[in-house]
Amino acid sequence: MKNKLNIASKVFGIIVTLFMLVAFGPKFIESINNEGMSFLKEIPKAFINWYDNPTGFFLTYFIGYAIIWWRKLLGAIIIFLGCILFYVFNNENLGVFIFIIPTFLVALLYYLHWKALKKS
Repeated sequence: MKNKLNIASKVFGIIVTLFMLVAFGPKFIESINNEGMSFLKEIPKAFINWYDNPTGFFLTYFIGYAIIWWRKLLGAIIIFLGCILFYVFNNENLGVFIFIIPTFLVALLYYLHWKALKKS
């Protein structure tokens, strides 16, 4: 069971991460091209302004996913919190579920894998 969860979490996580890069990556590149390095100064503001701006969610997911490879529980918690915050600030926009559901499932799979490792 542990091995299946390990493989499922990694494969699904990589697929969702590629999906996120395709969805949000061009926006980042375009913003850097248009605004230059001043865009990087706006990134901390993205963690505050979650309403109708997916940048904070995108960055939170990638931070959580990077951490998840070393500390499964901590990374999963970060992704869970990002999903919750993105929903709370955009609850009237049902389109956010396109991003919330897959990222939530990534965190859930890694959490279940972490839990299976702790049982043995």
